[in-house]
Amino acid sequence: MSNDDGRALSYLIAGFGLGTMVGTIIGLLVAPKSGRELRADIAEYSKDYLDKAKDAGRDAYERGRDRAREAYETGRHRAGEYSARVGERLAQVKEHLGEAAQRIGEAVKPEGGSSEEKQG
Repeated sequence: MSNDDGRALSYLIAGFGLGTMVGTIIGLLVAPKSGRELRADIAEYSKDYLDKAKDAGRDAYERGRDRAREAYETGRHRAGEYSARVGERLAQVKEHLGEAAQRIGEAVKPEGGSSEEKQG
């Protein structure tokens, strides 16, 4: 699921929950009950919604923590792979540089020995 789809779903659920809560409160306010009964009902519904909100928050936290852990492990794994590739490539470059330095050294070396031997 893409990030935008998840966000849209979250907004849909939040809107549904808010609509349910507003509808419940309006229903309680227009119901023929005494003030004491009405306050008790509102307190009960409030406690229920608070518990549901806490549960939803806890679930969201756990999902986020799990996704973060997965992202960390994926990144760690990929970093290890890239590090190994870079190490291999560096070894190849060192090898090629050594070979090139050897060829250059052979190309600039005088053919009859060193210059000191010729002078002496």
